[in-house]
Amino acid sequence: MAEAAAGMVWPLPAALCPVANFCFYSSIYLSSLFLAALSVRRYLGVAFPLRLRGRGRLGRVVAAS
Repeated sequence: MAEAAAGMVWPLPAALCPVANFCFYSSIYLSSLFLAALSVRRYLGVAFPLRLRGRGRLGRVVAAS
């Protein structure tokens, strides 16, 4: 936002540019991977409802996430 407000000129220290890019792209990739993991879990719940019935333990859910 600072760059857009400054007329597309980076007003912050140069060391913060790669950090800002890392935060931006890592949030995109992590949210995409989380949605993929959630979709796989939902698919397995629909395809194999009896096998996954009792597997909602907290440790497994945290590990999958």
